[in-house]
Amino acid sequence: MRRVCQSSGYDLSMPDTADDISRHASVESLLALAIGHVNAGRRAQAKAICALAESAHPAHPAVQQLRALLALQDGDSPGARRHAEASLALRPGHPPTLLIAGQAQHACRALHAALHSFEQLVVTTPSDPHAWFQLALVKQDLHDLPGAEQALRRVLQLAPQRADAGVNLGIVLQEQGQLEAALAAYGRAYVQREDTFGRIAHALAAGKVGRLWLDLDALRALLRGSATS
Repeated sequence: MRRVCQSSGYDLSMPDTADDISRHASVESLLALAIGHVNAGRRAQAKAICALAESAHPAHPAVQQLRALLALQDGDSPGARRHAEASLALRPGHPPTLLIAGQAQHACRALHAALHSFEQLVVTTPSDPHAWFQLALVKQDLHDLPGAEQALRRVLQLAPQRADAGVNLGIVLQEQGQLEAALAAYGRAYVQREDTFGRIAHALAAGKVGRLWLDLDALRALLRGSATS
C-alpha cells in the first residue's frame, strides 16, 4: 500500500533516499509521519524522520519541539533541553514546549533556567495544576519554601484530588517548622490515598522538624484525625 502525504502529494512509502524524502516532503507531512510513528510505538522511525525534518527545516519550532519530547522520553535531558530551547527561540512562550524545557532543565539541574520556564508557563496556563506542581518542585529544590508552598496550594485549589501535592505541601510546611499544619496536609493526602503512608512516615522521621512513630497504627490514626483539622 502506497502512502501519499496529503499536504505534498509525495509518496513516503517509495524507496527513495533520505535526501529525496526531505527534499520533496513538506515539514508538515514529515511531522505527521513522525507523530504517526510515535503513536504506533515506532520510536526509532519517528526519530529518523525527525532528523530528516531537522536537516531540511532546521529553523522549524515544531520539529525542534518533537525532537525535544522524544529526547526527554528517552532520558536524554541535555538533548531535550537543547532542542526545547531552540524551539522556544523560534516560538517564544509556547506552553507545551515550555513544559518540556522546564522538565529537561530541571533534570539537568539548571534550576534557575527551569524556574524561568515554569514561571512563564503558569502565567500562560494559570489553570493547569501540572504546571504549578512542576514550579513547586523547582522552588523546593531552590529552597524557596514559601514559594513552593504557594505553588502547591494553587495545585490543590485547582485539583484537590492531587494527593502527591498534599504530601509535598506537608513536607514544605514541616521544613518551615509548621508541624501541625504539615500533619493536616499529610492527613488529607493519606485519607485520599492510603498508599502515601510510607512517604509520609519517612518524611516525618527524616525532616529537621519531625517525629518518629514506632507505633505506625497510631500514626495512621493521627493522620486520619488531622485530616479534619
